[in-house]
Amino acid sequence: MRFIFLISLISSYLLALINAPIHTPVTGVDKESEKLTIKTLSNTQVGMYGVVSHWFDKSHSIALSWVEIKKIDGDITTLKLTPILALEQSALPNGTWEPKIGDDVVIGYNYQRALLIAPTPSIYRKITSYHRDRTWIHPDVFASHLSYNGHPSPLKEDFTSMCRQNNIGTIAFMFDKSIITVDCQTFKILKNKSTSVQSKESQVPFYSRVPNIEANWFGDGSNEIEDYDRYYINLLVEYNPKNEWIKKYKHNREAALGSDESNWFSSLFDGLNVSIGFDDHEDD
Repeated sequence: MRFIFLISLISSYLLALINAPIHTPVTGVDKESEKLTIKTLSNTQVGMYGVVSHWFDKSHSIALSWVEIKKIDGDITTLKLTPILALEQSALPNGTWEPKIGDDVVIGYNYQRALLIAPTPSIYRKITSYHRDRTWIHPDVFASHLSYNGHPSPLKEDFTSMCRQNNIGTIAFMFDKSIITVDCQTFKILKNKSTSVQSKESQVPFYSRVPNIEANWFGDGSNEIEDYDRYYINLLVEYNPKNEWIKKYKHNREAALGSDESNWFSSLFDGLNVSIGFDDHEDD
């Protein structure tokens, strides 16, 4: 019963990330720098992804570009435009529409569709079964994607390409006593949360029912993962260089390796529930 209650808390946390996409109009356009501005919204932060659309009438619209929150400065939020390459079709005429003031920006696009990276099947099943309001894309899909790419150790590009192909907005990484959620395209940490879930074993590169992931002979991603936690923590640190929380998480874990102490995580979260280390200024 205690474990069931714990999983319920985790599910509530995941759902609280963003229940539904947030709509807001474009307030400014800078064509030269390929950036837009919108009014700052609650529950948004640097690194969140979305889309800008143009509505022709109440029933017809077209997606113009992906957008990423790059800077939050008081009441003004700056977004960077990224082309939607999936819509390219050389056999059809191309539209000439560009974002303009008043167009619809959707932040948290597809955040209700998620991929869970978990170390064991039991942890995966419990979390997904207690959180049915979110659409979980099975890790078998990602494992097959990795096998096609020849990457038994996933790269950021593997995550982002698979997410775009399957309309996935977020990835949740389960670690020992922690769950970290990132935007699938930017890989920026959106939430981190301490839990009491603990796993003494792990399946690499993550739990899936795919028996073997094919590997390229050489190159990035061709090596097998030896340590589940170490690999994914390093990946998150690489793409979140300004996030102090994840750097401290990595430091404390490395300091505890080889030690008989099992309470390293408690020292990190002593008096701390959730801490986000974002810098709301534009990335270099």
